[in-house]
Amino acid sequence: MSVKLGSVVMILMIFFIAKISFESATAEKVPGRVSDRSPASIDQSYNDHMAKR
Repeated sequence: MSVKLGSVVMILMIFFIAKISFESATAEKVPGRVSDRSPASIDQSYNDHMAKR
């Protein structure tokens, strides 16, 4: 009896997706911290353009 490679790959993908889903569902949510990054320059340019109108 042989196991096809496609079956093994499908099982590994299912486990990987389940692991990611579980980790994101149980992740600690910090409400005060939205993002540490500054806005992208194109976003800032757009905001400046809209402010001038």
